[in-house]
Formats: sequence, structure tokens, C-alpha cells
Amino acid sequence: MSKNPSPLLAWHYTLGANLLRILESGYILPADHDDTPAVECPVAWFSVNQRWEPSAAKSIEVNGVAQAPTLPVMRQLGNGVYRLGIVPRALLSGEALRREARINKERWRALGQRAQGCGASLSDWFGSIDPVAASDCVIEVLTEDLKWVRVAS
Repeated sequence: MSKNPSPLLAWHYTLGANLLRILESGYILPADHDDTPAVECPVAWFSVNQRWEPSAAKSIEVNGVAQAPTLPVMRQLGNGVYRLGIVPRALLSGEALRREARINKERWRALGQRAQGCGASLSDWFGSIDPVAASDCVIEVLTEDLKWVRVAS
């Protein structure tokens, strides 16, 4: 008898400090970025990349130059790296996400180019314009040996 494989999850990658805010509010909240046009709806972003979503890397400044830190550096500076996972069917993707979030086609293409530039894939991205309940998610932490370990389900 074979064991059923774990279902594919869409992950919201975050730092420890942000995880505390998520757990306090009970939700992953859709967020705007500095460059988000006012006509767009904020999105709570997820990825089906099961290892790490490169576009989730926070930028740090080294010698005056912004760069994406390594996962070990993010673990150290961010009070840990975590991910919250939910089944992708609970989220939107592709054209449905673009339309629901009112992201115009030109900006969607630019997001795709930005994704490629950091080693990510727009096709991995899922999202919600509504808050996502943390209680609907499993939570994993990135260990020192860079393996994901479940801490809550």
C-alpha cells in the first residue's frame, strides 16, 4: 500500500517578524507596495514553488547597493524565514488574478519580467485580494540546514 503524497500547497513566504503580525491579526493581509498603482487592489501573494520563491527575498543594502540576501542571511536578519501554505484552489492565478486585482496587462507583463529577472516564474504565483485566514494554513520554518519543517497545521 503506497502512502498518499502531500498535496501541493501555495506558499506565502515571510520573515519571523511578519509572521508575528500575521498570527496576531489572524490573517495574511493583501499588501500594497510602493510602486503599486492606486487603481490596483492589494494582493496577498503566494507561490507554488515548493523550495523558495525568489521574488519573496527582501532587499538589503550592502555598501550602498540594494541586493537580494541569501536565505541564511534572511534567516539571521529577519528572525527566521517562514512560509504559510494553503491549497492553491483557494486562490486565484494567472488571468483571473490579474483581472480581479485590476492589474493592467502592461504591468502584468512587467511583473513577469521582474519575476524572470530574479529567477522566479509568474506561472508559480497565486494570490488573493481578500485576507487569507492564517488558521487555514500550515506553517513551516526554514531550519539552519535550509530544510522546511512543519511547526503548525
